[in-house]
Amino acid sequence: MPIQHTKPFGVYHWDTFDNETFLIDEFDTLEQAEKYVTEHYKGRINNNGADQVDIVDSKGNIVKKYSVG
Repeated sequence: MPIQHTKPFGVYHWDTFDNETFLIDEFDTLEQAEKYVTEHYKGRINNNGADQVDIVDSKGNIVKKYSVG
């Protein structure tokens, strides 16, 4: 996935139905990104979710991933 964020961490949503990945938001710290994901996707994070939300660092590495329904 090409990096689209300019801050140290970007949150990306992969829509598996449309097979599209898009930048949701970007953050200065991993903690801020994790807090955003858990609050924004509250009640939708689960092991069987069809879509995926990734926190990506400035080098393009996925540092945390979530399945969301």
